[in-house]
Amino acid sequence: MSDKGKTAKQDRNKVGAVLVVGAGICGMQSALDLANSGFKVYLVEESTAIGGRMSQLDKTFPTNDCSMCMLSPKLIELDKHHNIELITNAQVHSIEGEEGNFKVKVLKKPRYIDLEKCNGCGDCVEVCPVNLLNEFEHGLTTRKAIYKQYPQAVPSEFAIDKKGLALCRVACPAGVKTQGYIALISQRKFREALELVRSTMPFPGICGRVCTHHCEAECERGKVDEPVAIRQLKRFIADYEVKEGREKATPVEITKKDKIAVVGSGPAGLACAYDLVRQGYPVTVFEAAPQAGGLLRYGIPEYRLPHEIVDSEISYIEELGVEIKANTTEKNLKDIFNQDYKAVFLAAGTGASQKMNIPHEDAEGVTRALEFLYRINTGETVSLGERVAVIGGGNAAVDSARAALRSGASEVSIIYRRSRSEMPAMKAEIEDAEREGVKLHLLAAPIKVLTGNNKVTGIRCVRMELGEPDDSGRRRPIPIKGSEFTVAVDSVVMAIGQTANRAMLPNELEYTDSGTIRVDPVTLQTSVEGTFAGGDVTSGPADIIKAIAAGKEAAISIDRYCGGVDLREGRPAPLERAEEIDKKGIERKPRHAAPVLDGEERQGFAEVELGFDEETAVREAERCLNCGLCSECLQCVAACQAKAIEHNMREEVVEVPVGSVVLAPGFEPFDAAIKGEYGYGRMPNVVTSMEFERILSASGPFQGQVLRPSDGKHPVKIAWIQCVGSRDETCGRDYCSSVCCMYATKETIIAKDHESTIEPTIFYNDIRAHGKGFEKYYESAKERFGIRYSR
Repeated sequence: MSDKGKTAKQDRNKVGAVLVVGAGICGMQSALDLANSGFKVYLVEESTAIGGRMSQLDKTFPTNDCSMCMLSPKLIELDKHHNIELITNAQVHSIEGEEGNFKVKVLKKPRYIDLEKCNGCGDCVEVCPVNLLNEFEHGLTTRKAIYKQYPQAVPSEFAIDKKGLALCRVACPAGVKTQGYIALISQRKFREALELVRSTMPFPGICGRVCTHHCEAECERGKVDEPVAIRQLKRFIADYEVKEGREKATPVEITKKDKIAVVGSGPAGLACAYDLVRQGYPVTVFEAAPQAGGLLRYGIPEYRLPHEIVDSEISYIEELGVEIKANTTEKNLKDIFNQDYKAVFLAAGTGASQKMNIPHEDAEGVTRALEFLYRINTGETVSLGERVAVIGGGNAAVDSARAALRSGASEVSIIYRRSRSEMPAMKAEIEDAEREGVKLHLLAAPIKVLTGNNKVTGIRCVRMELGEPDDSGRRRPIPIKGSEFTVAVDSVVMAIGQTANRAMLPNELEYTDSGTIRVDPVTLQTSVEGTFAGGDVTSGPADIIKAIAAGKEAAISIDRYCGGVDLREGRPAPLERAEEIDKKGIERKPRHAAPVLDGEERQGFAEVELGFDEETAVREAERCLNCGLCSECLQCVAACQAKAIEHNMREEVVEVPVGSVVLAPGFEPFDAAIKGEYGYGRMPNVVTSMEFERILSASGPFQGQVLRPSDGKHPVKIAWIQCVGSRDETCGRDYCSSVCCMYATKETIIAKDHESTIEPTIFYNDIRAHGKGFEKYYESAKERFGIRYSR
């Protein structure tokens, strides 16, 4: 080896590996030159593919050669070079050390695709329902959430774009993949949408009718106009299946030996049983009532939740393999465990009504809401008289009031001690009650039931005013002295809350002061080994989706308990919220309302809400802003034969030891919207030079045709305006960018080459053609191509 060769080798050994930051043409060429000299090179690129801005150009100046024709050989060489390691979708996190000995930490963002498995077939793209603005095309067209930057991209494997989880999904206590099923509905994939809901919980038809829809309160669309009608869309896919005919569910193969007992067949108990049976456990549900469903069946009137919907969704759970034993009371834990059950989940709900402790509340004519609704829901004809007062402001109170009207009462009032805004009942249900004729007596509280011959004749109330907030966060109602008044009624329905029925629960458990079962707040384990509890029996009265969430948490604990795994460590982490998305330019679109029965049609217990038809459902689903980007609908997983999709990938930090670092991060284009006088961002036909480059490109949004973004028609006259954001003190850039004159000239020549009828004009301050052949290029543009320059 020559002395020169020995010296070069010694220099390489001293420098060691080299980190090149940025994989545009500068970084690519640096990496190739270094690698060809024998250095190990780590090429770090922030995006999912290398190529940088040059990959977006149509032609290059001054030769007007095809940009991709020049770039592609380098892409291939970089990809195959044994001395180069590509690290894409990554950022340099930190650099420590000294010359010749740097430790660089690189943050690798999850691609959600296994690069070793993906073969770049694109089947995943075909099934993705999410359309996003294509940044590579500068927003001139859309792409899918699973994508490849451009056809020749290196790496050639796809990537999935995520921004955290949609706020609607994070807000759902049960974690239903809301954005996913809405995206599928927008693509008319109704059955797939239903399967996605059922991957989390078994009640699409029930929750599509009576869920309190926390998701809609967090919907990003609500910051533009109105939230997406998420609950109605869930109902639509459930109704679609009923209309098309539901096939029986395929029974799950029972693979676990440990038997699980669930006491109570309300939403918490059935959700727990559903999750456990799908994991292969043999599950038996014990229900004291004649039929399964708990308050779903016996506490919600049919005008809101028809029994046939409850029957269908419980049947689905049974078809999977869950055994339900009705008319069976199990309150002795020892007896249950003696039947060889490994674990027990108590989900008996809150079946006892609370009392107000006012005089004569046990008189004839006073009934409890749960008792009244139970009688109504079992088909009994109940007469409450002409005038009925319902005490309370929750959903049970509103349900009781509306049911009383349907049972023959002519005057029904709701008496509530706080204001309307503090009523716990759903706003839509309150409005429907008023629409049907229910009167609201707000800021009023009963102090005595009036009787004659021990029968109700009226109710004595006192006016209230709101003071400081109490433990619930709502302002405490305070009686106003001397404000008493009387309401004449024939009957009173007390709907002030429910509590656990201790007579139906095991004595050996520990209980809270409020009468609920005491459990570990994370694991839901009770004071008795192998026994768990959840839903209203531990939390007190809550809504259905929270009960479902409790059942799901209990299923996680029971699976861990049976498997001998720590009940706390490693449980699913809280869902990560997506960042708030940019709403600029989003067109306002009104929320679609579901049709309802009107007037006299509401006399009986027929369902009031009628649900969306297909076209309305699709249009409403299209209002979704896809704020999490990827919706995790899992269609790509089903389509990928290579099994390359990994939605659970996490970011990681890797340490790279190098001797030197080359920085080639490129540039960020000027935001033309800063110069508002030119109309960029407001007028669709005002574009940036990079956007026009994509318009020119054969692989661009218009396949190389020069078309106007506004209407897709061919323009006749095109103006280039120079020095926008350059040589401009108002933008903080009082210097010349030194590239625009020749760049604009290149684009005018290419535009003429694409469409000879185009008349280009460049508006300029002065032409700076300082470079070899630049002046000749400028003169050629005027003389050969007829480019007009206007000072």
